[in-house]
Amino acid sequence: MTSSDLPAEGQRDVPAPTDTADAPFDDVITLSTSSDAEGTVTVTVVGEVDTFTAPVLRASLDTQLEQEPEKLVIDLCGVQFLGSAGLAVLVETQKSARARDVALTLVASTRAVTRPLEVTGLIDLFTIVDGNS
Repeated sequence: MTSSDLPAEGQRDVPAPTDTADAPFDDVITLSTSSDAEGTVTVTVVGEVDTFTAPVLRASLDTQLEQEPEKLVIDLCGVQFLGSAGLAVLVETQKSARARDVALTLVASTRAVTRPLEVTGLIDLFTIVDGNS
């Protein structure tokens, strides 16, 4: 332990203000949905997919799967962070899509999305296309 690990002389460790705990997560994740004539539904995700925002994404994807589209595309090109909760949502969505015979495709071109999928070995579960092509 170094002196930088300790609080400054005469100062106590003070917890962060709690008034931000009730802040809405609207500015952390944005979801939009579109569909085309061929029956493809695209859910575009922008922001961070973490413990707090994953339930919002999960609810949106579940709603789309209940409609049983021909194909569900999850566009993750605008995702800056994909945490373990987000990975879990993607795996659960893949299982639900298979059970409903809905083709699922991820659009991913950023390291923030591809790296967690690679490191966990989950990348092989998904059909992934590059959003830049």
